[in-house]
Amino acid sequence: MDAGKGTSAELRAAHVRGKLAVVRWDFSDDRALAQAAADAGAKALMLVVEEDFYPWTRWSPTGDRMAVPTMRAGTAEGTALLKRATQRTTTVEFSGTVRSPYLYDVMQVSKGSVPKRLVYTVSERESAVVRSTYTRTGASSWASEQRFGWRPYQDTAWNQYTRYVPAGQERVEYVTGGDTLWKHVVHHNVIDVPDFPLAAGMHDDTRTYRPGQRATERWFGAVVRPSIPRGGLLPSVRNGDTLSVYVPEFNDSGAGHWSFAEADSFGGGVGTGVAAAAVSDTATAALYRNGKRIAESDQGAWGNFEVPADNAEYRMDLTTARTSDDWRFGTGTRTSWTFRSDTAADTALLPMLQVDYTVPVDARNAVGSQRRHTLGLDVRMQDGMAAPRGVTLKVETSYDDGRTWTTATTARKGSGFTAVVERPARMHGDAYVTLRVTAKDTAGNTVRQTVDRAYLQRGTA
Repeated sequence: MDAGKGTSAELRAAHVRGKLAVVRWDFSDDRALAQAAADAGAKALMLVVEEDFYPWTRWSPTGDRMAVPTMRAGTAEGTALLKRATQRTTTVEFSGTVRSPYLYDVMQVSKGSVPKRLVYTVSERESAVVRSTYTRTGASSWASEQRFGWRPYQDTAWNQYTRYVPAGQERVEYVTGGDTLWKHVVHHNVIDVPDFPLAAGMHDDTRTYRPGQRATERWFGAVVRPSIPRGGLLPSVRNGDTLSVYVPEFNDSGAGHWSFAEADSFGGGVGTGVAAAAVSDTATAALYRNGKRIAESDQGAWGNFEVPADNAEYRMDLTTARTSDDWRFGTGTRTSWTFRSDTAADTALLPMLQVDYTVPVDARNAVGSQRRHTLGLDVRMQDGMAAPRGVTLKVETSYDDGRTWTTATTARKGSGFTAVVERPARMHGDAYVTLRVTAKDTAGNTVRQTVDRAYLQRGTA
């Protein structure tokens, strides 16, 4: 029914009860129009935009809903529909896919000349097929993500906005291959304003994809903990008598994935459009020299620390906490690195041991109900340093949030280790697994890392 501008009088006069109310929209309050249509008994609302405007819209998985289902149409389509409706009863069907199992990130490229007719056919031969798992980290059943794309001669990715993806499942993503540069950012819940670059969240390294490549990505997969990630982030070094330490607080199992405590001002802090109520992360650090505390930070292990000259043993302690209901994993971490460092005439990388984890979790960060499962662990230095020698490793697990501990059986596998985790006989229901890992090399460098509720183990039947 033609409801004019959608005033209450026009809606009543159009007899829209049980029907689709079609309104010529001048970008007034669409929520108020939807409520007026509902009050008049309309089944749904179509907003026909003014000429020369595109009828785009955006759906959000959270927030208040329109009073009736509402869609937008262009001037030509809306006018044609109204003309048809004057001649006979017309049924309009409209639908959408809320939880799509696919995503297309396409960069159309023409080389050598501008084609007379622009046609781009997406195919697996020209694209990378990326199977991306977006782990559900807690209460939120949706995550936010952006994949920025730009050409090698550009320094800015244009026209980017946040998309929403169901958490706790895998999505197949077709990404243009070749020399197009891509960078992916994922936030664990729904942000408020999607129109700006996503600043907070988990980042990966800038990369390209090969045409026809098959790739996998897992976001927020166990173990989420502090580490110096592989890839292009700032290295931790000593210049003269300054220790420049750069350890992101919350990195997942994906190579090159890194993120920061969102209460921190670094990295965009809360980030444009991220709900302030979701910010509840803390990160504190303390630096010791030969056992004496010489510096503290409430910004985590990130920044410059002036130290006395000459050789000494250092210990960096980093403690993190997450209290939001959106985080049920990695809710607290305590990491200590010990290493020796001397006055450096040139930039010298700090020998801080890092632990990488491979845990057989599903998209909800849970392992199965079997009595035993196996973890993979790799102890390494940061990029640019030789592999540590003679590494010894101890892995301990707790199923009662650290009240009691069990030492896992470890073994070497290739350049890394495996650890067999065994559920206590008394434990039958779902239980969180807390990890405590201690590693040391022959040079005396050590790392001790505790991750509260690193992942979940399913209960037995």
